Amino acid sequence: MEEKTESVRAVMSKPQAAELQKTDGLDIHLVEDHCVVFDSACDRIHYLNPTAALVLELCDGNRPPAEIAALVREAYGLATTPLDEITRCLTSLKEMGIVR
Repeated sequence: MEEKTESVRAVMSKPQAAELQKTDGLDIHLVEDHCVVFDSACDRIHYLNPTAALVLELCDGNRPPAEIAALVREAYGLATTPLDEITRCLTSLKEMGIVR
């Protein structure tokens, strides 16, 4: 377990090309068990599950993907850092145009 913790620290300490940030002009609302995001730039509504909503909230321009994954691990009390899953989530959010 100590070895995995060290590898997460190593990844998090590496400089990232660009930190992820929410797109400007999003109107975000938490509704029961999901999140509704209205993107006024393209007049689109997106529905996110709670994990994707947390990932979106963590995209503040100051955190690399590895740090976002580590925070998701802490928030859900996971045994391992879900870096691959968070990377896929971030890719989806970018494809939707709500993260840049």
